[in-house]
Order: sequence, then structure tokens, then C-alpha cells
Amino acid sequence: MRFAPLALILGAVACLVALVASRRRSRWRGVLAAPDIPSSVDRGAFARSGIGSPEAPWLVAVLTDSACGSCDTALERLAPLAGPGVEVVEVDAARHGSLHDSYGVDAVPFTLVADGDGAVQAWILGPPTAGDIAAVRRVLATQA
Repeated sequence: MRFAPLALILGAVACLVALVASRRRSRWRGVLAAPDIPSSVDRGAFARSGIGSPEAPWLVAVLTDSACGSCDTALERLAPLAGPGVEVVEVDAARHGSLHDSYGVDAVPFTLVADGDGAVQAWILGPPTAGDIAAVRRVLATQA
């Protein structure tokens, strides 16, 4: 019983710290609902933002945020897909928030694989697994 006031104070401090920390986090807090996957992307909008070339046959766009702990992993795993005709690009929320907003991105990392016409042929929510990468390689090979 002697420690009840101390426990109460420590609990209140812990709640306050958690509240402050949650307000400092990025707006990317995880999946709140099933993602609404776009059927196409505006390749020109990416190019106007300085991301990728609209002439490249394939765009692998990895949407990220600086507060995302697994975004670097996603980029590292997807980077080897880059090559002739395939651009792998990072779309960071701080620099390219309008692109995130235009596609309704509310969780990162989120990867879109678009062909030369902008049609989304594949997508990955979260860090890509070996199976995800193999599936994307198959998609890229269909029109190589």
C-alpha cells in the first residue's frame, strides 16, 4: 500500500510519454483498412516530380516515409530489380507527399509496379518477401 501513490504517478508519467511520442510519429501508422490499389499511375506526374522517366518500360515505385522502420529494407530488396528498362525509385512522403496523397497511400512501404502506359501490374504492401520479388520479376519478364 505504501507504493500505491508511486505506482500511480509512474503510470501517469508513462501515459504522458506515450501520448507525446504518438503525436510525434509520422502520419504513416500502419494499415487502417484494406488498401485501395490504383489500377494505373500517371507516369508523367512521377517524371514532373523528378522521379523516373516516362519512357522507361517499367516503373517500380517504392513509397516511403522517413519514420518508416522497414522502408530502407524494402528499397534494398527491390533495388536489384533495376536494369535496362526497369527503374526502381523511392517516393518519399516528405519530398513527394502530393504523389502519396494522389494515390491515397496511408501505409508504407507501399510498392507499385507500373508498365510503360502506367497500368499497375503488381503491388506490395510492406517489406517485400522473396516470394513478392519473384512475382515482380515474373511480371517484369512478361513484357521485357
